[in-house]
Amino acid sequence: MSAFAKNVGSFTKFKDVIATVAQEKESKKASDSLELILAGALSTEASDIHMEPSEKETKIRLRIDGVLQDVAYIPATLFQLLLSRIKLISELKLNIHDKPQDGRFTIKTGKEDVEVRTSVLPGPFGESVVLRLLLPRTIDVTFENLGMQPPVYNAARQELKKPNGMILTTGPTGSGKTTTLYAFLKTIASSEVKVITIEDPIEYHLAKITQTQVDPQKGYDFSNGLRSILRQDPDIILVGEIRDLATAEIAMHAALTGHLVFSTLHTNDATGTIPRLIDLGVKTNIISPALNAVIAQRLVRLLCKECKKEYEPSDQEKKIILKEIQNLPPAYKTSASLGTKKFKIWRASGCEKCNMTGFRGRIGVFEMFLIDNEMERLIIKNPPKSDVEEAAKKQGMATMYQDGILKVLAGITSFEELNRVVSAEG
Repeated sequence: MSAFAKNVGSFTKFKDVIATVAQEKESKKASDSLELILAGALSTEASDIHMEPSEKETKIRLRIDGVLQDVAYIPATLFQLLLSRIKLISELKLNIHDKPQDGRFTIKTGKEDVEVRTSVLPGPFGESVVLRLLLPRTIDVTFENLGMQPPVYNAARQELKKPNGMILTTGPTGSGKTTTLYAFLKTIASSEVKVITIEDPIEYHLAKITQTQVDPQKGYDFSNGLRSILRQDPDIILVGEIRDLATAEIAMHAALTGHLVFSTLHTNDATGTIPRLIDLGVKTNIISPALNAVIAQRLVRLLCKECKKEYEPSDQEKKIILKEIQNLPPAYKTSASLGTKKFKIWRASGCEKCNMTGFRGRIGVFEMFLIDNEMERLIIKNPPKSDVEEAAKKQGMATMYQDGILKVLAGITSFEELNRVVSAEG
């Protein structure tokens, strides 16, 4: 793998190197091409490799920092060799072409083992392939480096000190929820507490923590796994995702009986969590005392420090930015005061260091509210989302968009990138 990593070098050399490999003998061609693509994905810290066949050729794309980028086109004949090789090492059936298949394999790089999840899906031009790379180094982020603003960071740190209750992170797939929860666990794990997780999948192996993985074929799903975990005398529990009423009720029961519970949910923002739990069928008199805090998040790309360009925002951009700053809660005002309407922000440019994208890496934008006495009383009444949002802002919650605006003003990300990921309306 290391030899191929040297050849990859620049992101833009992929197509030329793959074309060279395509001239080799067939058996070597498949193996070398796959290693080359994997080496390129690892060197660019791509999260996914997409192989999309058409009539005459197959497009290779990498998802880098959350955005798909074209890498190369390879002949259909080479893709068929690649497909067979991928199926073989993923322990999939080579003779099945009309049904979806899922598998896995491990890349050993010398520095770290990278687990790869394989998804094969039939289509009109053959089977398309997506390889999900679970890179330990992209998930191994400390609590301090998540990117939380001081009010959110301090509130979260206080919540981690509590002996029981539930903390939920929410957002779509790929928004960094697992990374945040792993950072929390690494902060509080010690020899004095028992920490157990149930995940799908285990994305990164954590020291001092017992990690388990769901296996639906053996009946070990989130709800059954959680029941088993509770018999292991845990102090702290991580449930990878709340997908149904059974899992939600068991997790909240655990939070009410002396356990600190972490989990994730799919909602667009923090205040949508309460209606979502109610929609699942969880009773409000359970949600109210069990839940301690809710954190919503997204990931925005970091501007490349080597090539970002400073500019004066347009009148429309200024109007939006100033409005969000003026509506910030008091705790944020000291760090965000704009004494004048003349200010500069930055935009992406592009250089060799960032593969001409203008961005390198990602950081979270967050919003968080606590279940204080007022919020508890509100939840009992089965409130609409608008009422929860009003109470959260009264409590001092800054929205993800406002957090993003602060990062735009600090030159961390661009205004365009923020609007690509987060809506001003939530």
